[in-house]
Amino acid sequence: MKATPAASTTGGRTPATAVPNRICTTSSRSANCPPRGGSTRVAGQRLGVFGGRRRRTAPVVRVFGDEDEEATTGEVPPSQSENSNITAAPDRPSPASLARTLSDLDAILGVEDEEEEQQDKRDEPLKVEFNPDILKKIAQADGKSPTSADGGGGYFGDKGSETDDGDKEAEKVKSAAEQISKIVSEVRQGGEKSSEESLRKEFDKLVELLKPEEMSNTVSREDCKVMKERVFGAETFWVTEIVQNNDIIGGMLFKGNLRGEVDAVYEKVETEIKRLFPDKYEVLAIEEPDAEDFEDLKGRERIAFLLLPAQVAKPPSTTRGQYVVSLLLATIGALSCLQVGIGAELSMVPQEIIDATLKSGTAENQESLQGLLAGWDPRPLIQAAWPIGAAIFGAEIAHDIGHRVVAASKGLKLGPSFIIPNGQIGLFGSITQYKSLCKNRADMFDVAYGGLAASGAVASALFLSGLILSMDQGAESLVPVPSVLFQGSVLLGTLAKTFVGSAAMAKSQVMVHPNLIAGWCSLVCTALNALPVGSLDGGRIVQAAYGKRALSISAILTYAGLGFGLLGSTLSLPFGLYVLFCQRVPEQYLKNHVTGVNTNRALFGAAVLIFAVATLLPMAPTDLDILQATI
Repeated sequence: MKATPAASTTGGRTPATAVPNRICTTSSRSANCPPRGGSTRVAGQRLGVFGGRRRRTAPVVRVFGDEDEEATTGEVPPSQSENSNITAAPDRPSPASLARTLSDLDAILGVEDEEEEQQDKRDEPLKVEFNPDILKKIAQADGKSPTSADGGGGYFGDKGSETDDGDKEAEKVKSAAEQISKIVSEVRQGGEKSSEESLRKEFDKLVELLKPEEMSNTVSREDCKVMKERVFGAETFWVTEIVQNNDIIGGMLFKGNLRGEVDAVYEKVETEIKRLFPDKYEVLAIEEPDAEDFEDLKGRERIAFLLLPAQVAKPPSTTRGQYVVSLLLATIGALSCLQVGIGAELSMVPQEIIDATLKSGTAENQESLQGLLAGWDPRPLIQAAWPIGAAIFGAEIAHDIGHRVVAASKGLKLGPSFIIPNGQIGLFGSITQYKSLCKNRADMFDVAYGGLAASGAVASALFLSGLILSMDQGAESLVPVPSVLFQGSVLLGTLAKTFVGSAAMAKSQVMVHPNLIAGWCSLVCTALNALPVGSLDGGRIVQAAYGKRALSISAILTYAGLGFGLLGSTLSLPFGLYVLFCQRVPEQYLKNHVTGVNTNRALFGAAVLIFAVATLLPMAPTDLDILQATI
């Protein structure tokens, strides 16, 4: 804002008192300042005294004769010209002072800049951004609809492949896009706020019509409002807040106060949501994430309801590739079990072949080994080894059948099992995924326990029968195994010493029946899967019986035990890596995460943990073991 004093043609000084009365605005592009008598009216319009609407263009205030005018025009002021007799008043107000004066007057008179800001917003072009997929569909509907001039292909297919439904939907999309374009033009031309509201509504309709994939996997806020009014209430669950879920993208979390038993409330809520929105949403009952206390003042659980799109909440369907991988892993697992049987019957291999194998580093020794293998018949070894391998593999099959029988009784679906082979004990178990949501924690407990119970029963029968048959150390069916093997388990080693005898176990090799070897490997495999970590059977049991917090604590202890070799001995490192990469995440496909299990299930869960630890915890070395190690 510039201000200059009025100039005198005679070189006289303009009185300072005349300066305010000669102030005028140049926003109207007038070449002359209004007369003194009209200055009050002009100032009133400038300052809003008479309610005049302010223009968007910023007015420039001048006092005629300003010798600083060259700042904007680039001309030399008359006061600096050699032939000029115009002199500026030395006591005139500065331009900054005049600007502050006008600003203060605006503040005193209560003039606000709302109208100017609104005018600015009207002048700015309205920005409407579309999702790229939406733009693509709009372009297809506009330019390649069946009614288009170029005769292009349909909206949902190539040329000539469109259907009547596709034509109608394309026309709807095109109509919605045209309506949005019309409203955008009205808003740009200075339309009222109602035009902007209409634009928002039409855009929402268009998004709902197009339904891009990312929008279909999110929960609608309008549906949440309907649920708050018609599903939840004072008799079930009083909703105090609806927020976006941070753990699973696309979900909404209903926080509030529980007004009844969790099971009964959840059943009512789920039934009503299924009635209002069939096959659209799944609702989960979870512990409230931000709750400081586990219970409220009335002793009820602090819970929240997690609403998820059905596509997100349900487990992914089984693919053909998963069946192929499952069959491949089962084949490798069967060969791995056969390898364990061959290792148990290694005494049937001629000693010269074993020596040649150990010395096969040179080309000459390799030729000698090939000659020995060519003249040796391995069929007796395979015949003796396959029953052991079959028993180990059979225990795992029983484990999988146990899962599936219990799951079928609960109405649950399971995917194909992925058997994990291991060279030491044959198998590490298998990964079995849910393909439907568990109703509650009790169902999850029963499915996990069913598999462990089945494999544990088969393995225990093999182990006990082997112990009984091993009591006669002179029997022909016995095979030698290193006695140090029995030091790897407190439970199994103690039973072996009790049945076979301490004298036989004190030797470097002890004669045992093949059933004992198969039973031992199967029991160790069952115990590994009973560890309370991640989505192993033991982890599911602990999560169901004691909750996620207990599972987190037990998982930390389990990882520590595996890391230091306190659980599983030489198997601890490979099994720990397997769990860390494949089974570390707790089970998520569960509807009611809150309601626990009854006392009997909790006791069975504790028994499973004791069995796992006792089987995998190695025995402390005895004085005889220490003496033999030093010799």
